[in-house]
Amino acid sequence: MAEQHLTKSELAIMEVMWEQEEALTASEIIKASGDKEWKNSSIHLMVNALLEKGFLEVAGFKKTTKNYARTFKPTMTKEKYFVRKVMGNTPVAEKKKIYMQLLKEVNEIETLDTIKEEIYARKKELENR
Repeated sequence: MAEQHLTKSELAIMEVMWEQEEALTASEIIKASGDKEWKNSSIHLMVNALLEKGFLEVAGFKKTTKNYARTFKPTMTKEKYFVRKVMGNTPVAEKKKIYMQLLKEVNEIETLDTIKEEIYARKKELENR
């Protein structure tokens, strides 16, 4: 996926989608948005934009009162989105500096142990290519 920018409203919809464990219809997105008062037409425009940008995909259909509505789910996790947003086209040398700074922010040994395990697992993946 090419680097895509999300508007504030699109990001708000993605936040709702990332919080949910199941695919949602446009109406369910409105209900789950809490204090945001989206109009149906606005939600449909933003969902279509998110589909075009590759952030959402159609997961299936759900029976509503009289019709069937498409359900949508995110194509990536929130963490993956933010890593891509921060790292983007950053050169490798700069990425190393970012990784090192992130590690300096960790103050729990358990967290560092988990990170260490993930690093070893990733190294094995790369070595077995």
